Amino acid sequence: MLNLIIRLIDSLVWPLVLVVSIWIVFFINLRLGLQLEHYGMHPQTLKGVFGIFTMPFLHGDFDHLFSNTLPLLLSMGFIFVYFKSQRVVILALNTILTGMILLAIGDSGSVHIGASGLVYAFISFLVTHALFSQNKEMLGASFLLIFLYGSLIYGIFPDYGRVIGKNISWEGHLAGAISGVFIGFLYRHKGPQKAIFFDDESEDNNDDDDDDPDKYWKLPESKNQNITVHYHYKHKK
Repeated sequence: MLNLIIRLIDSLVWPLVLVVSIWIVFFINLRLGLQLEHYGMHPQTLKGVFGIFTMPFLHGDFDHLFSNTLPLLLSMGFIFVYFKSQRVVILALNTILTGMILLAIGDSGSVHIGASGLVYAFISFLVTHALFSQNKEMLGASFLLIFLYGSLIYGIFPDYGRVIGKNISWEGHLAGAISGVFIGFLYRHKGPQKAIFFDDESEDNNDDDDDDPDKYWKLPESKNQNITVHYHYKHKK
């Protein structure tokens, strides 16, 4: 566990850069009143394609920003830990696919902002991969993320926003969940896999040896060798 924590801390450099960038954009927008929210995702429009890449950097208020910061940081960190060679591609595929799905299923005339869609995509990716690979460490990391992001399951339902009294993008959450499951399935044979502690015995072993209770105590028989010993004497005068 300590080793995992150390590796996670080492992998948080670039995820931290992205999260800090999101915070900087939020404070600039708040301080200068730029109303950058209008540059979010506009579903079912050509303008919405641009929103695929701008939406994660835009947040409505502090509560919105806080709720996405830690899950986004940790989920990206775990992807950086477990998929060192494929991490950039995995992040890019989830970002693009989440945006494309939201572009197709979102209500026309609505505007979607926030990184929660990516949070759903990255966590769903990790959970899906862990379930297929049966890697215990990844399963533990996935359940930790679900615990920290408690609304993960409920957030994909349309009425969830009404229950909690917030105007959330359930379509964005659903799009991220679909993307994460799909990409996780594609990458199920890459990254960490189920640990195998014992190799199968080779086919060359005789079945009769399995019935011998003393087979583990036997030493290999030594081969008879003819050894010639030469003695050299040195006589003193």
